[in-house]
Amino acid sequence: MNSMKKMILLAIAMLMSAIAPLSLKADNSNKILIAYFSWGGNTETVANYIAQEIQGDLFKIEPVNSYPTEYTPCTEVALEERDSNSRPAIKDKVENLNDYDVIFIGCPVWWHEAPMIIHTFAESYDFAGKTVVPFCTYASTYRDETLAKIVEITPAAEHLEGFGARSRNTSGISEWLDRIGMIPSSGIEDFAIDDNADVKVYDSTGNLVYNGIKSEITVPQKGSYILRSENQSAKVILWQKSVK
Repeated sequence: MNSMKKMILLAIAMLMSAIAPLSLKADNSNKILIAYFSWGGNTETVANYIAQEIQGDLFKIEPVNSYPTEYTPCTEVALEERDSNSRPAIKDKVENLNDYDVIFIGCPVWWHEAPMIIHTFAESYDFAGKTVVPFCTYASTYRDETLAKIVEITPAAEHLEGFGARSRNTSGISEWLDRIGMIPSSGIEDFAIDDNADVKVYDSTGNLVYNGIKSEITVPQKGSYILRSENQSAKVILWQKSVK
């Protein structure tokens, strides 16, 4: 093969590399799981909100033997479990925990701490090399104690700042997630090109979801995307409507 032909093939390879869609998975190697136990729906609401903000996977921690649906009988069962240091059995298992780098663990406050089923979950896996992020929902107090308990029962993990939401109020969650580095820092306005410039937007699997001008961007759903224009690229959070 002569030198001219080699140079042509090299130029083609470089061009193909430059225009190939970027994969979000390659850009953000952290895979995130949000594991949660919810009795009345408050913690589930918060867990779903977190998952939408950071594009994480959800795992609902469900007991083999369901808790009473009425408040007072449920508190009686929860107190008995706490006082007897019980480990309620869990229905399902996270089959691929090793695939996750960051694991959020969330629950309501029960009798001043995390429910005993959270102890069962924490003792069911090896968290060495993982980062655990605690969160909880509470009525009035014992938020800090519950977050501290989740940290205590996952001693092999690294830990990030936790968050407590009052009931199912999601106020402050986005700011917290940004503060602990779970939301990409670059936004659409950080992509320093004219609003009328041509851009392409790729989803987390590298599929092209938008091809047009910057000011008219629309995407299928809120989430993290790769935005490209000429030789620039950035990871951004986009909504369904135009982001101008």
